[in-house]
Amino acid sequence: MTPLIEIKDRNRADIRFQDGALPHAAGVQSYQILRANRKHPGLSDGFGWTYNHAPMLAYAWGRFFCEYISNPTDEHEVPGHVMLTSSADGISWERPAVVFPEMLADTGTYRGPRSDLLKERMFTVPHQRMGFFMSSGGVLLALSFYGIVHDRRMSAPCDGYGICRAVRRIFPDGSFGPVYVLFYNEPAGFTKDNTVLSPVPAAVAVSAGAGALREEMRDTGQQASREDGKILHYLCSGDRELILACGELQKTGAAIRQMYEEQRFDKGLFPGKGAKALSFYTVSGGEMIGVYKNGLASVSEDRGKSWSSPVRQPSLHTATGKVWGQRTSDGRFALLYNPSPDGQHRWPIAIVTGDDGHAFDHMCAVTGEMSPERYGGRDKNLGPQYMRGIAEYNPQAPDGAIWLVYSNNKEDLWISRIPVPVRTDAAAEGFIRFAKAAGNRQPGSAAFPVNLSVYSPVWAPVRLQRQGLLLQDRDPCDRAGVELALGCAGRGMVEASFRVESVSGGCMPAFLLQDDRGCTPFELCLSPDGDILLRRDGRLEGWSAWETGETICLKIQFDTELLSLKVSLECGRAGGKNHEEKQYAEEKQVPDSGIAASGDVGSEGGRRITETAIAMSASVNEIARLCIFTKRRIPHLSTPDDSGKYGKAQDILPGTEDPSEETALYLESLRWETEKA
Repeated sequence: MTPLIEIKDRNRADIRFQDGALPHAAGVQSYQILRANRKHPGLSDGFGWTYNHAPMLAYAWGRFFCEYISNPTDEHEVPGHVMLTSSADGISWERPAVVFPEMLADTGTYRGPRSDLLKERMFTVPHQRMGFFMSSGGVLLALSFYGIVHDRRMSAPCDGYGICRAVRRIFPDGSFGPVYVLFYNEPAGFTKDNTVLSPVPAAVAVSAGAGALREEMRDTGQQASREDGKILHYLCSGDRELILACGELQKTGAAIRQMYEEQRFDKGLFPGKGAKALSFYTVSGGEMIGVYKNGLASVSEDRGKSWSSPVRQPSLHTATGKVWGQRTSDGRFALLYNPSPDGQHRWPIAIVTGDDGHAFDHMCAVTGEMSPERYGGRDKNLGPQYMRGIAEYNPQAPDGAIWLVYSNNKEDLWISRIPVPVRTDAAAEGFIRFAKAAGNRQPGSAAFPVNLSVYSPVWAPVRLQRQGLLLQDRDPCDRAGVELALGCAGRGMVEASFRVESVSGGCMPAFLLQDDRGCTPFELCLSPDGDILLRRDGRLEGWSAWETGETICLKIQFDTELLSLKVSLECGRAGGKNHEEKQYAEEKQVPDSGIAASGDVGSEGGRRITETAIAMSASVNEIARLCIFTKRRIPHLSTPDDSGKYGKAQDILPGTEDPSEETALYLESLRWETEKA
């Protein structure tokens, strides 16, 4: 039997490395939407909640909208609510607001298992596998599901015995309409006539250990859809546009099928067996291919009204994380997933592409190294995961890129822009002057250099300014970074012109050359005390000096056949204090290489010039990328020996809740000339 989906690439991710030791997709720009912070809620979501997960993405009226589930510390924890944030450019995001608040539900009509564990009234726990629907009339709906959890060791809000599917209108100005019920979960005993669901008073909704909820964020005046506080069915709303939009949603088979997990026992909605976390795309001929957790897939031949039983796809190696599939703007197809059967360590996010939506190839990493888990909690799988793009029944972003949201460690939220076509190679030569690229070539725009990837946490942002591309870093456990794709270069030259403003203690900005597996034959670092360190002879040693505010031009010539490097530095001012106080490399011979290494060779036109020729510090066949980071390494980087499954609320990575002193450098230009290996 021919599989619905076949991954033809025999390359496999090695999760000892967070990028899987895979080639990197070129030009990916990744921005942190939310950095969880329990100590300083005002620097995060306003609540200090540290479980943030399952983001959904929509694009409407020139803005991105991201909806996600949030709990104080643990998965499926009481209380829980759904938050929503938006952005005009995918880079800078507004403070999240509660879109689906905590609810109190009467449970007397419940008809599911473990009824003896129920209280008369219980807090709800939210869950959703689809989050947005835009009607043909331009009405944007946000959706979630209100479940109940008797005991989180035995039940979940998505076990089929929850209360109802909720819907809420989002207006173009970002405001919300009231919360209504779209579907009652009648097989579990909840009907239009007997369901009592009401918002939690602000004075009651206080989570232990997470601080009181901020009343100004609770939107209590808009949450209830009738005066006594109970939530009504959408047909009782009096909003004709909302009613029409909900009716259109119910006729959109693929959108309804995404609701299967929480309402699986409703045979009117779901006559056939489904699976968890459907993503889908339409191939030629009109068939819809559905992909699920655990490498399952199915097909619909009637636009999503009915689906075949999900079947395991042997070559789709993944576990309990989500899979995202879509048709791309170039008419091809992409799958994005965590390419490992280890569901506890969900890294990297990889992408494969293909022409027909069935056969996929050319696996590469979308994500590289990311920040460690900072807050303990139950069932917090590690790594970037639960990715979602923009569903094909909704409007797409106009730039033609793949936009993908995901959580990291189930506590921070991220978005990545992946250029189309997806590729790992690059132009053989090029020049970027960042000071002249400002304006319409900001990161996040289609005009931003396609060779350049960006990694930009909230506390370590990468932003384009008049002086150049600014890499700042005040994050004690993350870093800012850019990556220039060089393809498969056997020999060539790469040149970076930059200016250092500050280097904080504990940071060492680093310039690296790597092959497509992450082997690093070249490394240069900047120490806080003004040293420029170069790796040679198996160690980092002092080679030159940097001064605050001076322009430094680093030029690296490489030849992978000879395993040789020629490195030169041209600094803005000769005779600066760092240079005067310290003497660096002496003339010496690199063992077994026959390459002479030298220190300073003089000054020219008021500029200080330093050159050296050295052997590569790793054996590689090609150079794939130049990486520039504000830290040499991410502190406390997660490994397969770490686990987030049984964490506790009191488990906090020390020193990560307050910003550190700033490291900042401006990248002024990049130039490269390469030849294929």
